[in-house]
Amino acid sequence: MEKFYVISYDIADDRKRYRVDKLLKNNGMRVQKSVFECRLTDAQFLTLKMELGKIINYNTDSVRFYYLCKHCVDMIEYIGNSVFLEKNDFLII
Repeated sequence: MEKFYVISYDIADDRKRYRVDKLLKNNGMRVQKSVFECRLTDAQFLTLKMELGKIINYNTDSVRFYYLCKHCVDMIEYIGNSVFLEKNDFLII
């Protein structure tokens, strides 16, 4: 079963930021410059978290994972030029 995550990051180093960005692009959809929405199984989430942990500097960088339950996902609102990762959207990894 997939769960909905909002993942954000603040990475100081350009090279590391590029690697984090590429990894997140392969697992979800960018909704803002450093914010991604991802639908992941538990196994995919743990793998992604482990891979991100190998890239970042724990002293200077930050990656945040926000799990949203189905009710919370249904309550998401946005205005402006926004794209939402619908349940029917397919990700090619």
